[in-house]
Amino acid sequence: MGAESTINQNEQLPLVVNPDILQQAILYKINTRITARGELAFPCVPGMLNYYLQSIEKLFSTLDRPLPEDRKDELRKLLATKLELGYQSSTASMLILQYESVQPPQTGLACKVIVASSTVGEQYKSWVDTREPPLFGSYPDAKLMATAAKLGSPERVRILDVGAGTGRNTLPLARLGYSVDAIELAPAFAEQLQTAVTAENLPVTVTQGDVLDPLVRMKPARYQLAVAAEVISHFRDSDEVRLFLAKMCDSLCPGGLLLFSTFLAVGDYQPDALVRQVAQLSWSTLFTRQELAVAMEGLPLVQISDELVFEYERDHLPQGAWPPTPWFSSWATGRDVFPMTNARPPMELRWILCQRS
Repeated sequence: MGAESTINQNEQLPLVVNPDILQQAILYKINTRITARGELAFPCVPGMLNYYLQSIEKLFSTLDRPLPEDRKDELRKLLATKLELGYQSSTASMLILQYESVQPPQTGLACKVIVASSTVGEQYKSWVDTREPPLFGSYPDAKLMATAAKLGSPERVRILDVGAGTGRNTLPLARLGYSVDAIELAPAFAEQLQTAVTAENLPVTVTQGDVLDPLVRMKPARYQLAVAAEVISHFRDSDEVRLFLAKMCDSLCPGGLLLFSTFLAVGDYQPDALVRQVAQLSWSTLFTRQELAVAMEGLPLVQISDELVFEYERDHLPQGAWPPTPWFSSWATGRDVFPMTNARPPMELRWILCQRS
């Protein structure tokens, strides 16, 4: 009885031979067999939330699986939470949206949002694995060597090299007779540096660790010179800058010198939250001069000089040593944050030299 009823009902339906209507039915059938699977990966930059959401909507529409209106607000809240979580965890965090077609007769895409994080040390390990050395150049920083040379006989000068890397500055200083204590965050770099120090029997002590870690301590009033080249560019905020400066003050002898490089905003430029986030993503953490002044306030430091790193190193490195690496010029001029070829970004890397009073 049920089968006869179905047949009778089917005979009562209008017969369709219109090619356009039949084509639509065929397309519906085929679309139930088409599958979509993949992922989108976004840097965890909270200020890009709207842009990321638009990109996801465009993709889903292109796949003929448009995002339902009632799900957009839910996805926005999820992305916002994940982006903030990833950003706070690491500047290298990536938000990954995985998507896959649901099984017919349902339609649409099933989605999963995860955050993948890696430390600075892990990222630098990938440099060791994939890039040809020297990773940071073949010559020491010209500004550092000129500063050290003014301190007198190397045998009487102790130097602290923070963020020593594979020894671009540490090794040349030690070969001249300076006693150098080197601190390096990335285990892969510290291992390479220790190997080189041991092979040449140089007066260097290597410590693997984060200079901001309370457990990483330097002997008080030990050094005539401390240097942190391309280190503050990894910091997250001005509180970390102040902590670093305070630890350097404890480590320096009275009259000792502190040389560090940092990105500063040009003139009265005030970077917004998005620019600061992208700067950190690019290992180019940006501060205003007022923020640097506040970080130094009350510390026994007197600023001696303030020079553009790009110009100083270009003018003082040995012939043929410029640029130190293929990426240095772009990075030091702020073009890793603002990729502009015919304009000057409102940020620049500066050499700041201070003396402990």
